[in-house]
Amino acid sequence: MVILSTGPSPATCFKHVFPNDKRSKVKYAHTKEDLVRYTIDKNFGGFVHDRALYTTQCDCTMRRRIDHRKLIGGTLMCVETDEFAHRSYDPRDEEIRYDDLVAYHTGRMIFIRFNPDGKGVDMEDKLDRLVDEMRQQIDRIERDENDGPGLLEIIKLFY
Repeated sequence: MVILSTGPSPATCFKHVFPNDKRSKVKYAHTKEDLVRYTIDKNFGGFVHDRALYTTQCDCTMRRRIDHRKLIGGTLMCVETDEFAHRSYDPRDEEIRYDDLVAYHTGRMIFIRFNPDGKGVDMEDKLDRLVDEMRQQIDRIERDENDGPGLLEIIKLFY
């Protein structure tokens, strides 16, 4: 069972407190991504949410964002919330994005691509499965078992 303990984002609160404000009409509520964020925050510490990726040798020209990320050892553990499996995204653009992120981080990366809209499983069970997968991948990183070929691993859930 998933319990949300950190509450909604400030933008979501604003929409509920001021539903007739013109800003409430245009602000998109990332309810699925927020739900994933709350679940990650409840179960894990130290994940950065939706911030541009900078490094110490940064020239700050690359401002790619990752929904949720945490540096564990030399591996960047990432979770992306892919509403509707990002079907409308150009696959080549997604590939370029990965190339940019790997080149910028210059270390191993594990991406869990989580589709909250996959059919046949309710959201609570999907979130439980996400937490289980994250634990498995963190255990692999901590045991230094994510040493396969290449710097990037992509795990897709509910595609």
